[in-house]
Amino acid sequence: DNIKGIRELTEYVISMGHKKIAYIHGQQNSVTKVRLASFYRTMEEHELSVPDEYVPEAPYLEAEASAEVTKKLLALKNPPTCILYPDDYTAIGGIAVIREAGLSIPSDISVAGYDGIPMSEVVKPRLTTVRQDTEQIGKRTVRKLVALIEKPKTTGVESQCVPVVLEKGKSIKNLIENP
Repeated sequence: DNIKGIRELTEYVISMGHKKIAYIHGQQNSVTKVRLASFYRTMEEHELSVPDEYVPEAPYLEAEASAEVTKKLLALKNPPTCILYPDDYTAIGGIAVIREAGLSIPSDISVAGYDGIPMSEVVKPRLTTVRQDTEQIGKRTVRKLVALIEKPKTTGVESQCVPVVLEKGKSIKNLIENP
C-alpha cells in the first residue's frame, strides 16, 4: 500500500515538527507515481510547500546515485531538515554521505527509508522506515504467475495492495521538543 506507506511516513515526519522535507524518488514507474502523489497530497494537506529541488530522482536500490543526490540536497542554500529515500538501500547510501559531511543523524538532519529490510534495524541510529510484507508480496506474485501460466486467457492483470507498517526508528529528530 504505497499510498498509505508514504502518507504515514510523511505524517510522522511532520508530527515531529519537520516542514522542510525532501523526497528522493525512484525512476518513473507506477510505484513512483503513486508514492509521489501521496507525498505531495500529504504535504499540501498540511499547507507545506515542496520546492522542486527537494524532489530529485535517483534509481531504486542504487546507493551511489542517492549519495550524489544527497550531496546536492545538503549543498542547497536552504537544505531540508529531513530526507525521505525511496528504499532502505538508498537511505544507507545517503547516510554515508551525511556522515562524510560531518553531520549527525538525527541531530543535524533526519532520514527515513522504505521497505523495512533487515539491515534497517542494525543501522545506527535505527532507520525509520515503512516495512513491506515481502513474503506476502512474493506469495501473491507466485499465485498470479501460476494463474497466468495455467489460465492465460482468463487471468487478468490487476493491482494488488499489501498492507505496510511504519517502523519508527531513531533517525527522525523531534524538532518540537528539541528545536
